[in-house]
Amino acid sequence: MIITLILSPQIPCGEVIPLVVERKGATITINGDALDLSFMQPGDSLPAGAIDHPLLESAAIERNTTGLLIGGLIFHISAGQTDPAACFPEPILVTEDGPIPLPPQFPPEPQPTPEPDHLEEPNADQH
Repeated sequence: MIITLILSPQIPCGEVIPLVVERKGATITINGDALDLSFMQPGDSLPAGAIDHPLLESAAIERNTTGLLIGGLIFHISAGQTDPAACFPEPILVTEDGPIPLPPQFPPEPQPTPEPDHLEEPNADQH
């Protein structure tokens, strides 16, 4: 079964909480909260708001013959994030159990500026 995640990037008013999503069969775990969707049969759907989870409040879930579609999983990103992969993410096709790689939620850390090489000035006592 293929699980398709469609992320809905949002810049939160408060702190950006890192998102961790894992799959085990028909169970999706979002930040430690397991959501078992094994009860869904092809043709079943759950409208937005049917699942009581803050990151799924606007997500609709559908089951078809190939798998599950979770559309609208809230994906918090930093206000400084400009990576198109995070701001305009492609659907994520999940075919295996385990952690699901997600786009970066935060911009990369700036590279430190190297200090200029200081030339040691000769000490007046040295000749």
